[in-house]
Amino acid sequence: MFKPRGFTLIELLIVLVLIAVITGMAMLSMGIADPRDQQKLESERLLKLLELATQEAIVRSEMIGVEFSKQGYRFVSLKQQKWQVEESDIIFKPREIKPILTLALTKNTSRIDLPLLSNFNLKPQIIISPAGDIEPFELSVALQNSKSIFWVSNTADNGLVLKSEDPR
Repeated sequence: MFKPRGFTLIELLIVLVLIAVITGMAMLSMGIADPRDQQKLESERLLKLLELATQEAIVRSEMIGVEFSKQGYRFVSLKQQKWQVEESDIIFKPREIKPILTLALTKNTSRIDLPLLSNFNLKPQIIISPAGDIEPFELSVALQNSKSIFWVSNTADNGLVLKSEDPR
């Protein structure tokens, strides 16, 4: 006659491993939990995209611009004396930022009013020359209801840099 003995140690370990894998996948699918991490990630992405756009302008020998809105940004290039949305490279696709983040642009100590995303008008606020030069600017990526701010800026002395101010 068969006597039920319960679960073996191997069966229990397999169940624990499955639970750990499922939990790990669930955590990854939720994304970044800390809003400040999202803010830092967006700032770093923008810095790297600007560095890449600088190199791309040199390689293509054409002007590349960045047009910012309150909810995102997109890259444009000057072709046949007209600014056109950059579509030849998926890296430079238009990007929307998370709703908890806000962008603010300053050039020559003057704050630039950024339009709403729906009001893009193909007039880039930052222009990268075919020589790879970018005019000085400072773009802040702020977290709503927080004093945490990241700045992507370009200066004559330091070039493109990322700075942060975190009150923590």
